[in-house]
Amino acid sequence: MIVYTLTANVDEDIATDWLLWMKHEILQFVHDTNLLVEYKLFKVLNDKEGVTFTFQLFFQDETAYQSFIQYHHAEFASKINERYTDKAVYFNTLLQQL
Repeated sequence: MIVYTLTANVDEDIATDWLLWMKHEILQFVHDTNLLVEYKLFKVLNDKEGVTFTFQLFFQDETAYQSFIQYHHAEFASKINERYTDKAVYFNTLLQQL
């Protein structure tokens, strides 16, 4: 299992709207690729600046993940970066379940 994790720190004044947008538009986009096995969403509780969320996108294997990167990641990144550009900061990690 390959897990692509997107972590976002967002300003408190947009946190609710941002989360709804991510859940309904961005996660729907990823789901529609038919490459995702599942996703999980977390709120970081020990953050002292803004509000931080982590989305974990689960891919069955490296092949599915590479397909996502090759065919969908550019649009995924563009969609994320088109909104709240000055009120949200993102970073991602790639994990392999052992």
